[in-house]
Amino acid sequence: MRAVLVAVTTALTLGLAGVPAASAEATPSAAAASFDVWFNGHGYSPKADLAAGAHSVSLRADCDSDVVAGQLYHVTWGRDRKVGNVVRIPCGGSAHPLYQLSGGEYYFYFLSGVDNTRVVGAWA
Repeated sequence: MRAVLVAVTTALTLGLAGVPAASAEATPSAAAASFDVWFNGHGYSPKADLAAGAHSVSLRADCDSDVVAGQLYHVTWGRDRKVGNVVRIPCGGSAHPLYQLSGGEYYFYFLSGVDNTRVVGAWA
C-alpha cells in the first residue's frame, strides 16, 4: 500500500512539475471560449472565463423551430446573475450580442422548446 501511495505521489508531482507556471496564472481569455452544444428543449453552454471589458459573441442556431432564446449568466456565490437581455437567435440564423462584462465565469442558458437543437457560439 505504501509503495502505491509513493508511486502515485511521485507521478502527480512529476506531472504537475511539467506544467508551465504561466498556464496556472493565465489571464482569462475569450479565444478559448467557443462551444458547440446540442440539446432537447433547453440546454447550457460550457462556462467561459472572461476578462473584464467589452465582449461580443457570435451565436448560430440550427433547429426545427422559429427561434432559440439565450440568456447570459454570470457565475456568482449563491444564485447566478443574469447579464443583459434575452438574445433571440433565429433557427438557421445567427445573433451577435455585445456585453460589457465585469470579469469571471459566464455561461448561456438556451431555450428552444424542440428536440435536436444545436447552438454554436464563439466569443470575440
